[in-house]
Order: sequence, then structure tokens, then C-alpha cells
Amino acid sequence: MNYIILIGIALFFILTAIRDGDAGWDFRDNAMNFRISDGDYSLRVKGDGDVDLRPDGSGVASLDRGGSFDITLRRDGAERRVLYTSSDGTIERKFFVEGDEKPWGAEADRFVVEVMPIVLRETAINADERVAWLIDNRGQDGLLDEIELIHSDFAQRVYSVQYAKTATIAPADFERLMKMTADNMSSDFDTRTTLIEAFDAQMPTGTSFDALLRAGETISSDFDARMVLEHVGPSMPRTAEAGTAYLALARTISSDFDMRLALQPLLTSSESDDELVARAIDVAGTEISSDFDLRTVLSEASGRVGQSDTLARAYTTASRSIGSDFDQRLALAALADNAELTPAGWQMLLESANDISSDFDAATLLTELVPHLPRDEAVLRAYRATLDTIGSDFDRQRAAGALEGARR
Repeated sequence: MNYIILIGIALFFILTAIRDGDAGWDFRDNAMNFRISDGDYSLRVKGDGDVDLRPDGSGVASLDRGGSFDITLRRDGAERRVLYTSSDGTIERKFFVEGDEKPWGAEADRFVVEVMPIVLRETAINADERVAWLIDNRGQDGLLDEIELIHSDFAQRVYSVQYAKTATIAPADFERLMKMTADNMSSDFDTRTTLIEAFDAQMPTGTSFDALLRAGETISSDFDARMVLEHVGPSMPRTAEAGTAYLALARTISSDFDMRLALQPLLTSSESDDELVARAIDVAGTEISSDFDLRTVLSEASGRVGQSDTLARAYTTASRSIGSDFDQRLALAALADNAELTPAGWQMLLESANDISSDFDAATLLTELVPHLPRDEAVLRAYRATLDTIGSDFDRQRAAGALEGARR
């Protein structure tokens, strides 16, 4: 059971990130070699075969026949070591001080009590049993105290996720867990995975949800930050505060591609209110510099605009940030095709079209709009005002002819 955990470590790490120290893993032929140093102590764990540790930290519960589990700790200038072996199914143990074997006695027992909790929390061996034991014997505060001592990002993730999956966490405790994730984890992968798994297990709301996304703001990878938002977006709380936290994390993303995908869950959600969707559109318009990505995300949001003048205003304002005439034309055409614009919304669209400097693109957009235009004098005046911005006689006549043909 434990080597499933250890193989998982090996798949993701050759060297495990550790705060204010260093650590390493090596796996060869069902053997492990783990080391860690944090300035207070240095620890080396070598294992051969499957091992189970007692969740209370009192020693080894079982060991493969022919296996071994070897722990060396150097602290305060002294080196101590305990070696567990199993040649015939019976666990034997030896104790060493500065390389010399000593009879097993009270000093050896004290050493096991000192070192085993470190081994449990830093290797994540038997993490599920250890988490359950800590909750049962020390409460959730005691478990959080233990998680705060962990140096390895991987082990902190394993403990945090196991906690989220097996307990009902009070808001204050959840916020403490998220703060530790933000303050102590340096790996974007482990932070992202912790946040996603904790969200799925606890479905936090209110300040707990805000704390989860604040922890996400420590992620430096655009990909990992986007993955968090894409995951929580469809089922996040639909409150102004949750939206603020979501958009704050989105603003940390510098990649236009990742920003586009991160905003998509809000921009296309029928459950988000118009004000939140409008704020997301505003972020797209101010933060996305790629004409293609901005046009694409606006087009995807066009159906959400519906009859809302608030969303039409946000959409058309954002479209004015598009420098490419071609992309702006496509964005406005998508709005005309997919929204159910009011006359005021149509006027906003046509006013935005004034920014298109290409006569061809402006005329093409106008001719495409004609079949959708309402019979409203203010809208027709806006159409003609845009028509007047076209310098080419051919293109202007093409767009004017389309309007006249539709009115016959």
C-alpha cells in the first residue's frame, strides 16, 4: 500500500522541493532512499520492500520478508540510527549511536518516538492512517499543527488532500489550511492539485472559497492558475465576493491564451448575474492583448449577452480594445448573430463599428447586420452614421444598398 504512495512521488519528483533546506528521492527495484535537511536536523531513510508504519509514530507495523527499513537522524551534533529488518517475517530492530550498535533500551525507544513522526510526515507513508489518527487523538487543530511542520510540498499536498477528503472542515480551519498552502508550498503543481482536490471535497463558500483562490494567487504558472479557475468556475458560489476572488486570480495570468480559458466559465455561465459577467468581460477587454484571443472569448460570450444592455455595453466596450479590423468585425458579428439585442444594444454595436478603419470590413459587417436589425429609427440612424465612416464609394454603396434592399 505504501509503495503506491512512494511510486507516485517518484513519478513527479527526482528532487522534492523543500523550504529552507533540501531533500531527495531515489527509487530502484522496489527500494527507496529519502533524505531531508532543514537546518535543524538531517534525516535519511532507506527502505527495501513494502513497509507499514504505526500511525501513532511508535514504530514499524509490518515489513516485507527479506525487507529492511533504515532511519538515520543527525541532530544537535549527534547521529542516531535505527534499523528494522525482517528475514523470516519477524521484525528485528537495532539501534546505533555514532555508528556503534547499542543495546535496545529506553534511549532507543525515545529515539523512535522522536524520529517516527518526522518520517511519517515527510515521506507521506501511511498518510491516510496518520491523518485519521491525528484527528482522533489531537483534533483538527493538532492535524493542522502537524501539516504546518511538513517541509516537502508533496507530503503537504498528500496530508492536506487527505484531510479535506475525510473531515468536515470548519471555515476557520479551512482558511488556515489554505493559508498554509499559500505560505508554505513552492510547487505550482502541488498547490494547484491541493486547491482543486480541496474544492471538490469541501465545496467551500463565503470566506473559505475566497481563501482558496487567494492561495491560488501564489501560483506563478499561468497554466496551473488557469487550471484552478477552469475547475472551480462551473460550480463556484455565484456571489459578488466569489466573483471578485475569481477575477483577482485571473488577473495574475499573463498568458492571453490561459486568461481566455480562465474567464470562459464566468463569461458563458447562465447562473452568474449580469454584473459579474460584465466584470469578467471588462477584465478580458483590459487584460487580453491578443486580438485573436479577445475576439474568441467575446464570441464565446456573445450568446450570454441576451437582451442585457449592461452586457451589450461591456461587450462592445471590450471589442474596442481589438486592434485588428478583421477580428473586431468577427466579434461584433458574433454579438449580432447570438444575442437578442435591444435597440439600445444595437446602437452600442454600431457605434463600436465606427472604430473599424478598413472600409471592406466595415461594409461587410454592416451588410451582415442588416437581416437582424430592428425597425427602429435610432438604430437606423446609427447604421447610417457608421456608413458615413466608410471612405470607399464601392464599399459604402454596398452597405447602403443592403439596407435599402431590406427596407423594400
